[in-house]
Amino acid sequence: MVTGYSVGAANSKAYGGGMYAAPDAELDDGLLEIVTLADMPKRRFLFTLMPKVFKGTHVHEPEVTVLRAAEATISSDRPFTVYADGDPIAELPVTVRALGAAVQVIAPA
Repeated sequence: MVTGYSVGAANSKAYGGGMYAAPDAELDDGLLEIVTLADMPKRRFLFTLMPKVFKGTHVHEPEVTVLRAAEATISSDRPFTVYADGDPIAELPVTVRALGAAVQVIAPA
């Protein structure tokens, strides 16, 4: 079990106009990058960590932990709404899974 102030589960490297929250994530490997952020002072978060998200170097900060898993259960000690792509989708606790080869694409040769 890993604890975190913030938890993200990603199957792609970037979102939100170029934020590399999970810079080592791969769309086709069947795994999620679980990125957790330990509690830190707001000033450190805003002025040190957040600017690094745009290059993906925030993952090297001591408050950030990255794990890889096909499935993760996320819970909280208080009520919390889970968001996906900016939309509310569930209340905690949730289990998230990567489904390998879930999307089929037809493309010209």
